[in-house]
Amino acid sequence: MLCQKCKKNEATCHFRQVINGKVSERHLCAECAADAPEFNGGEFADMFNAPFESAFGLGGLLGHLLGPSDTGRQRGVRVCPFCGASENDIASNGRVGCAQCYDVFGDMLSPYIRRIHGNTEHTGRVPAGASAELAAKRKAEKLHAELQKAVEAQEFERAAELRDELKKLESDK
Repeated sequence: MLCQKCKKNEATCHFRQVINGKVSERHLCAECAADAPEFNGGEFADMFNAPFESAFGLGGLLGHLLGPSDTGRQRGVRVCPFCGASENDIASNGRVGCAQCYDVFGDMLSPYIRRIHGNTEHTGRVPAGASAELAAKRKAEKLHAELQKAVEAQEFERAAELRDELKKLESDK
C-alpha cells in the first residue's frame, strides 16, 4: 500500500483513530508520519525513534488481565534479549515483541493462552508423513515430564520405569 500523503513510498505506519464511534485511518510512510502534525505531540511524539515501551505502551486486553503496570524499565523486570520487550510492555499492550518472547515470558503467558485457546500446545492438523514422528516426540516429552515429577516426588521405582521407557523410545528412532 502506498503512502496516502506522498503517494511514492510504501506505507509502513498505519494509524487508526476512533472518536465517538467514527473510525479514521491513515497509512503513511515513516517520513510522512514523522512530519504529520497530528503525531507531533502526545503519545505519538518521537514514535519512530522511541524505545519499545514508549512506542507501544498504549494499553490492551492482556494489560487488563495482568493488571496495571508501569511501562518504564524497572530493576528486576525481565527483558527479551532479542527485541527488548519487557514484562511491562507485554502487560500494557497485550502483544509480545517477537517469537523469542514466548520462551522468555512463557511462564507469564501460559495461563492466559490456556484461558483464551483452551490449550498451550498446537493440536490441529499435522503434515502428512510427520504424524508418527510428532507422536513419538510428544510421547517422549510427556515421559520426560513424568520422569521429572517422579524424581521430585522421590518415586525412584516409577522414575526407573519411565527412564527405561524413554531409552527404549529413543533407541527405536
